[in-house]
Amino acid sequence: MLNRIFKPAILITLVVSTILSMGSCQKAKDTVGVVIVKDSNGNLVSGATVVLHLDSLSENQQGNFYNPSLRKTDITDVNGRAEFTYELEGIFQVSVQKTQGNNTLTGYNVIRLLKEKTVTQQVRVN
Repeated sequence: MLNRIFKPAILITLVVSTILSMGSCQKAKDTVGVVIVKDSNGNLVSGATVVLHLDSLSENQQGNFYNPSLRKTDITDVNGRAEFTYELEGIFQVSVQKTQGNNTLTGYNVIRLLKEKTVTQQVRVN
């Protein structure tokens, strides 16, 4: 009699624990920042160097960055797009530079990355 009650109880316990543990195996989504670079006429700019970094307060007294892994650089593609992936959210400075002949185009902005979301920010260079 005890065996008839004990076996279903063990089976139910195993099923419930399996279901609960499956929900915890989901990988967190990436935190992604996308920067679109345009010129003063609104045209997409390819080949521009885009840098995401913290402001100057992120440097210690020796002039070194507290966490240099937060500074990332990418080159825009033909669609004027540069993409950056981080584990956590944060607020970053965006610096863009593009050399065309003897001219250097620059642009600046700020991007706030939200955890597990993709955030897009435009930067105009001139």
